[in-house]
Amino acid sequence: MRDFTNGGDITAGGDININDNSKNDHKWYVNCSSEELIEDRPFRQENIKLEQERKVKRFTPFYWLSAFLFICAAVWAVVEGKQNLVSIVMGAGSFFVGYMSIKLTIAPNSFQVEEKNAVDEINKILRQRRVE
Repeated sequence: MRDFTNGGDITAGGDININDNSKNDHKWYVNCSSEELIEDRPFRQENIKLEQERKVKRFTPFYWLSAFLFICAAVWAVVEGKQNLVSIVMGAGSFFVGYMSIKLTIAPNSFQVEEKNAVDEINKILRQRRVE
């Protein structure tokens, strides 16, 4: 540090090597070879597919609940022989549970969006390099 003056000037007579001892294993896609990108793309696509399967598995009980509520509302309406508040509420509840379950299953979550963006970036870089 004696080579640095108060004014911020460096008066070293030789080379200065600064080592911050940081290790960064992360590699940007633009710095990857085309082969590495081609190998990484199926992995990212598989992550998207696995996450979608997890979402379907997670919301399956809600699909069954929705169907059960709908059947109960239909049976109640048949037993009573007329439309009443109970059958309307049960039918509306089954519709709401089913709609929200399907909506959350179809809509991509943040992980799927990140993986899709990574796949898009890989495709863009490969097109720029004229590999594909």
